[in-house]
Amino acid sequence: MHPFVFVRNDIQNGSELWLGNHSGASVRVLKDIWPGAHGSDIKSLTPSAGGRAVFTAQDPEHGYELWVTDGTAEGTVLLYDINDTDGSQRPAGLTTLSDGRVVFTASNSSSGSELWVTDGTREGTRLMLDLAPGADSTAFTGGIHPLADGRFYFATNVPAPGEDIGATLWVSDGTPEGTKAVTRYFGDNVLLEDGRMFLNSGGGQITVTDGTAEGTRTIGGLPDPSAVSIDFLHPVGEGSVLIKVTPRGWSEAGPSIPGGLQFYTTDGTSTRLLMQADMVRGGYTQDLGNGRSVLAVTVDGVPKVFVTDGTEEGTAALPSGGKWVPAGDGQAVSSMNGAIMLLGHGGLDTLIGPDDALGMYPTAVAKLPDGTYLLETRSSATSETVTWRTDLTAEGTHLAPDLAGLDLWKGNFAPIGASADNPVTPEVPSTPETPTQPETPTQPTHEWAAEMSVFDKAFYLSKYADVAASGADPLAHFMQFGAAEGRDPNSHFDVSFYLNQNPDVLAAGVNALEHYMSAGWKEGRDASFSFDGAAYLEANSDVASAGMNPLEHFLLHGEAEGRDAFQAAPKTTGPQNALVDASFYYATYGDVAKEGLDATQHFMTSGWKEGRDANAFFDTDWYLATYQDVAEAGMNPLEHYLAHGAAEHRAPSTAFDGDAYLAANVDVANAGMNPLEHYLQFGRAEGRDIFAG
Repeated sequence: MHPFVFVRNDIQNGSELWLGNHSGASVRVLKDIWPGAHGSDIKSLTPSAGGRAVFTAQDPEHGYELWVTDGTAEGTVLLYDINDTDGSQRPAGLTTLSDGRVVFTASNSSSGSELWVTDGTREGTRLMLDLAPGADSTAFTGGIHPLADGRFYFATNVPAPGEDIGATLWVSDGTPEGTKAVTRYFGDNVLLEDGRMFLNSGGGQITVTDGTAEGTRTIGGLPDPSAVSIDFLHPVGEGSVLIKVTPRGWSEAGPSIPGGLQFYTTDGTSTRLLMQADMVRGGYTQDLGNGRSVLAVTVDGVPKVFVTDGTEEGTAALPSGGKWVPAGDGQAVSSMNGAIMLLGHGGLDTLIGPDDALGMYPTAVAKLPDGTYLLETRSSATSETVTWRTDLTAEGTHLAPDLAGLDLWKGNFAPIGASADNPVTPEVPSTPETPTQPETPTQPTHEWAAEMSVFDKAFYLSKYADVAASGADPLAHFMQFGAAEGRDPNSHFDVSFYLNQNPDVLAAGVNALEHYMSAGWKEGRDASFSFDGAAYLEANSDVASAGMNPLEHFLLHGEAEGRDAFQAAPKTTGPQNALVDASFYYATYGDVAKEGLDATQHFMTSGWKEGRDANAFFDTDWYLATYQDVAEAGMNPLEHYLAHGAAEHRAPSTAFDGDAYLAANVDVANAGMNPLEHYLQFGRAEGRDIFAG
């Protein structure tokens, strides 16, 4: 079956865990962790030992915590209640080691923020080591880097033993006694499959280490670090690293420098120049895996794209197109002349032709346990994503409508169950029962108040047990207390939604239902997220011609007659931030839409703190995880990106490359516009590329 779990957001469940498989059959909600439309905000789906996957999620009782799933509802459980404070700080940096354990950072009141390790079981989940003793926290930087033998590298923002400046690179086997400081660390590194790490160790020193003192040494052959900036990029070839060298102090606002950009390769013993290009704004590099990289550069004033294995003979030019997205094993996909192209080991091939690609570009590729892949593409016109199943041939690439809304580019996906290392005994299917005849659905029971035609006394008493227990008259309670408390009078009028969507009614302090019945419906105001009065009248001309209140007609007659109630589209109610896409926000976060909250106001006050995204191209969690200075400052990441991040060449997500966008759109760069703001307001409608990946 080759099952996998993924995150999908819908109106009924919010953002929850779903189960799928390679065949597309039986895609379903696996578990509604936070019941209802709120969603449990699942992040960091990470494979672990035993065919399980661990992840972070929130529920009403615990807040954000570590969860685990084996692909069954009963096997999807809270793994460990680590955070004993307010539950607002989720575990982060989940990384699978070669032996199946998962290492991550988490925080509680007794040990602060430290490294934890789990094998996917409660008894195998523990604090790994407390580097800052007691409740003090350790500041981690640079991620967790697994080695083939079960060990891993990590770095902290504290000096190495015997040093008074700089951060420290550590190597660990997951135990306190097996954790050793290696060398000073200044935030730039590349890890090779053989376990060696190349890094900037400060003071102009470029270091290679195998995690031991005797295996740590400096390397030469590069320009003077006092005159240039040196950035480690990707592994290339067999045992080498690609390095980018740029003039120190160069600004993209300044003139270009022909030949000022240099790419070197080194294996730790010999270093040589691979390529020179112009120092200009824009361009990118992309690690494809298996020792191959893509370089998008400008040579003699002409933009060019190359694929390279780090050798001169293994470097070839590619046609221009969209940004290349890794597909594993040194392969990649990109949009080109309206088609989706595959860069394989034998060259370029058409994966999805222009007639089927329909102006889409690839955003992510994930490999399934059976060796096939999921490919996600995004529409340049609408930003909607589409998922395909593919074996990386044109004939074997097909749409997967059952996986709509997967958001693969966010990493919300993990294989589970059987693997070569973790076999799982399949369940024996039970004999299916003889299907019974469907029952005739019963109509809901109503008890309409004589004094107010749309007040359902039966609904009110059923929904609010405290009112029923008190013996109070339901209508009297609603008029005196319930309306002010946000209680609903019937199944299709939502007091909170109505007041949130109509600030003037809220400010007037009037009863929401009375306002709707006397004036609101005539003014085209929606009764709730589940009832659009204007759409109801448009679909039922007899009701419109009679001049009837649409909600009143539906509740008293239309529901019993089988007429449809139409879902309303929430509207923004205040000034909007240029980067908050209200349509995206409401479609993605059903709880916000159901409450009728203003998109910008919700994101700015609480949404970003909950890890929600303002638009399809700004990833809140990714931005804070990537730019830890922003996270440590407690800043709203969207505000930071608008005020500082774009100018500092920070990306809003892996789905949008602002520098490449400005390089390809000189008019936008000359206008001094924020690249993502321009794309959302103009570029998307104009079909401009976003250079995803």
